[in-house]
Amino acid sequence: MIPNLTAGDRVRHPTKTEWGIGQVLYTEGSKAGVFFIETGAKTMSMSHVSLTILDPPPSHPLLDGIDPKAAAGAGYQSVSQSIDGFVDRYPGGFHGDQYLHKERDYKVKAHELAKTILSRAKLDRLMETRAFADVCRSALQAVNKTNLIFPNEKKALRDGLKPAKREEKFAVALHALLHGEKAFRLRFQRFASVLKEVGAAKWTVATYFPFLLYPDRHQFIKPKYSQNAARICAFDLKYTPKLTWTTYQQMLRFSDYLKSELTVLEPRDNIDVQSFMWAIAQR
Repeated sequence: MIPNLTAGDRVRHPTKTEWGIGQVLYTEGSKAGVFFIETGAKTMSMSHVSLTILDPPPSHPLLDGIDPKAAAGAGYQSVSQSIDGFVDRYPGGFHGDQYLHKERDYKVKAHELAKTILSRAKLDRLMETRAFADVCRSALQAVNKTNLIFPNEKKALRDGLKPAKREEKFAVALHALLHGEKAFRLRFQRFASVLKEVGAAKWTVATYFPFLLYPDRHQFIKPKYSQNAARICAFDLKYTPKLTWTTYQQMLRFSDYLKSELTVLEPRDNIDVQSFMWAIAQR
């Protein structure tokens, strides 16, 4: 038996190196529950296996953000397994015709539109002339370019922007969110607050605009599918229906982790990562 093996220890199996790094989930007498990145949770008898404790414990984006409950469950699927399923669904992966037609092309078109109608130069001009209604119209035009936001959520945003006072608040907050100079955390929190005022405080709406305009560094949250994808990968999104910076920051970390693991598929940006999340969440 290994003395001092405790929950949270990073370990390796002495012979199953293909399992990758593991993290101890719990210990119970001579047994330990260990989550390995490439194979999931294993219950192990320390009387028969002498795990190697990694000291100092190496950092790993999945283990650093692990969801212990999901890691201990039977639904975990390694990213390499998920890639196999994705390629079965979309031959050629991110560069195959089927994927481009069904998943990427329409989002790229929406991105190109957003670069025009929500650009800094365009919004600066509208804000200078206090054309807040035009800012809102541009935002709704971008929203209607894809099916990423549910129809009832689009309607709630559209209805919520009808009073002129709300148009101004939304326009100011959107301009700051997309082109402001303050820390993004502060801009995001302000935008979330305004969405609450207009009755459209949904994750889809809150994350759509930065994702659409800057898919190189922002990510889209669609609650059901984002949570399912994170659960399959055993990553803790710290999800809450309330729009919080903590949840969005965790989504960015999850997205960065997946992108780093998807190099074999050559992802171009977070449009590809978002599409991958959606696909694996379908299983």
